[in-house]
Parts: sequence; structure tokens; C-alpha cells
Amino acid sequence: MGTTKITMLIDYLYTDNLKKEQWAWEFLRRNQVYQADYQWFISQWKALEKDHGVSPDMDYQAWKQDPRSYKIIDISSDQDANCAISDDKLLIECWMGNKWGFYQFPQSPQLSAEDVNITWRPLLPEYQAPDNPAEINKNELIQSIDFDLSKSLREQLDQVKHQIIIKQRRLRKQGTLEPFTLKGKKALWQSCLSYLDSKKNYDIKKQDNIKKIEMEANYYVKNYLNILTLLEQ
Repeated sequence: MGTTKITMLIDYLYTDNLKKEQWAWEFLRRNQVYQADYQWFISQWKALEKDHGVSPDMDYQAWKQDPRSYKIIDISSDQDANCAISDDKLLIECWMGNKWGFYQFPQSPQLSAEDVNITWRPLLPEYQAPDNPAEINKNELIQSIDFDLSKSLREQLDQVKHQIIIKQRRLRKQGTLEPFTLKGKKALWQSCLSYLDSKKNYDIKKQDNIKKIEMEANYYVKNYLNILTLLEQ
């Protein structure tokens, strides 16, 4: 087990100082749907370059009129105004960004966070990721409070604060409460990357919490944008 851990740490040493924006990319680039979209996109792009030239010397008018250069979708976002050919045609590079949540030319999933600089679109106010099955049952995080209106509010708030601190310490001691921070998630996420990169060869017997790693990995591959909501660095 020691050898497995050492190998994993060496392979993913580059993630030690990643920012949350970079962690989001590390999970997105392992998303199989993104990988398929990128392969489709880059094949279209290279074919367009072959027929219409490479920027800045491309024949832009011919490029725009080529059906391979755009996707037909319902364009409802002002953010895509500069990329829209018409009310229902969006350039394929902008379609990728619109679908996956970034503002730039689509990057190859073969590139690590060290090699790219992803600019993510702001999350919509109504953004809400589904619950993470690898995390503690949210019911255990709820502290029911009763207030006596005849007593001092300040005194009761102090009592509530004390109760919450005690409960947090108990849950952390049990290992069931992990802070949603880079520091709190880094070790688990490094194991997740190792799992995602070597599912077929992953030695389950050598991993005591393989189920948690599997659930966490599968969750963030799909909900990578939730990483952008980290409360602190």
C-alpha cells in the first residue's frame, strides 16, 4: 500500500498547488463526454483550416458559410453575441465554451492544468449542483435551534454558537465532516485522479475507502463547476 501511495503522490505532485479553477479543469478533461466533444470539434476545426486557411490568413467569410463551422442551437445568451452567425447558429468553438462553461478556445483533454489557463464563465445565480453522495448526509449537518423570546437574544446566540462548534468538532473527529476547501479536498481529489486515470488497474484491495473515492471522482467529473464554489483557498 505504501508503494501505491508513493507512486500516486509522485504522479500527481503537480496538483499540490493548483487553484480551484485548475482543479475544475483536471476533472473536466477526464469527462468522457467532453473528450468526445473535443475530438469532434478539433476534427472539424482542422478540416476548416485545411479548406479555408489558418488564422490570421483564413478566408473568414467562406469559413462562416461552411456548415462545419457552426452548431444550430437556440441562442439565448448575450455572452455569445460575438460568436453568433445568426439567431440559431453558433460557431463551434463558442458552442464548446457555452456547453462546458469556459471563455476560450477549447483545450485538449490531454493537457494538464499546468499547460492551460482556463477562464471560466461566471456561474449563474441559480446554479446548484446535485448533492454529492460521497459527502455526509446533509441531515446530519442541520442543527435544530429553539429560541426563547423571553430571554436575551445575544445570550442564546452564544449558546447556539457553542453547540455548533461542539457538533463540528465531533463530526470532524469521526472523519465525516470535511471542509469544502482546497486544503480539505486535495488529498481525496488526488486519489480521485489516480482512480479515474487507472480504473482497470486500480487495486481495490489496497484502498480502504475505495467506495468514497469512486463516488467523489464520478461526482466531480460531472459536476466540475461545483469546485468553483469553494468557500476558501
